[in-house]
Amino acid sequence: MFHAAAIAASAFVLMGTTGATDPVYTAGNVDAQSTSVNVEAEIATRGGGTYEQAGSDGGPATTRYLRATPALCLLANLEGFVTRIALDCSEGEQLAYTGIECDADEFRLGGLIRETRSVNDDGTTTDWDDSELVGDEECISPEDLLDEAAREFATLPITPAPVTVQPPGGRTLVNVETITYAEPTVQTFDTALLGIPVTLRAQPGEYTWDYGDGTGPLTTTDPGAPYPDHSVTHTYDQPADAVTITLTTTWTGQFQITGAPTWTDVPGTATTTTVADPLTILEARSRLVTDPLP
Repeated sequence: MFHAAAIAASAFVLMGTTGATDPVYTAGNVDAQSTSVNVEAEIATRGGGTYEQAGSDGGPATTRYLRATPALCLLANLEGFVTRIALDCSEGEQLAYTGIECDADEFRLGGLIRETRSVNDDGTTTDWDDSELVGDEECISPEDLLDEAAREFATLPITPAPVTVQPPGGRTLVNVETITYAEPTVQTFDTALLGIPVTLRAQPGEYTWDYGDGTGPLTTTDPGAPYPDHSVTHTYDQPADAVTITLTTTWTGQFQITGAPTWTDVPGTATTTTVADPLTILEARSRLVTDPLP
């Protein structure tokens, strides 16, 4: 069950991420009520698969689309589907056909084939027939996927970088350096952009520390390090209870088409937030005594 506003937004995204001749979705039974619309749909992506398009009444599908090397002709059964498409090529030419040549960083996308069938009066359907090539094979470059990569990167479940505070134990002293450091790692995610398999990776690039005492944030490209090699510190000048240190990590992204040798930068950045355990700021005072301490 989807609200009407959500339906409209989803349709807009789908139209924006499919090719001009690609099917967008397959509509099934549509149940409209006063505040919501229930739509059964099958999303069609760009990279592969078979997608059926139902009639306007939500009946059996009368059109379907699939991706294949056009010159497979009758040999297309080898790809797991049946198509009667024939592009005026002999059997020898079919076997010799190698398809278009793509660069090492590109993804070879098969031609888009449309097949149709009829629905009989009793509701049964004829066999799929009348195959037609409606979209040529093409080479998909990383540049073709940049917008989709940016959208996908913005939704990745990036794990926030862990934070350590020294001295340990949740206490530190006024006028003494308090050490903070993060332990970031590069994170990778296997996914698909428009149906094309890719690997996305997130890399920490910038760290912004808020030390919770009203001073301005500290931003650095250095994640810091533990004592005695520490490089990121803060000095508190007033005692306080339960001070919260917050780290905001800014991540940059890259993606790689599966099997390609190079990585491509993703536009934009993502951020994560890490909150350290509460910290007590103590003040140490010196006192004169008459006798030596034991």
